[in-house]
Amino acid sequence: MKYKKYRIIFLDPTANSGWQSEKELKEFTPEECVIEAYVYSKDKKTVKTFASYSINKDDKEFTFADTNVLPRATIKSMRRIYEKLK
Repeated sequence: MKYKKYRIIFLDPTANSGWQSEKELKEFTPEECVIEAYVYSKDKKTVKTFASYSINKDDKEFTFADTNVLPRATIKSMRRIYEKLK
């Protein structure tokens, strides 16, 4: 398969619709999240990933599941995962 697997650490926006003290607001930060998935594509603005896929036997076309599109500005790190195939 031509797609490579990565471990991506990114910052996810966090929201709170309730009341917060000034101290709580000062300490309010985005959540750090981790994705381990295949990178479908990447450019200067975004990285698109998927975790599952299927190949149609008739036309050899891929279908994808558990997909994400991450703005590059939210990504803290990307590390390639090397898998040993049996």
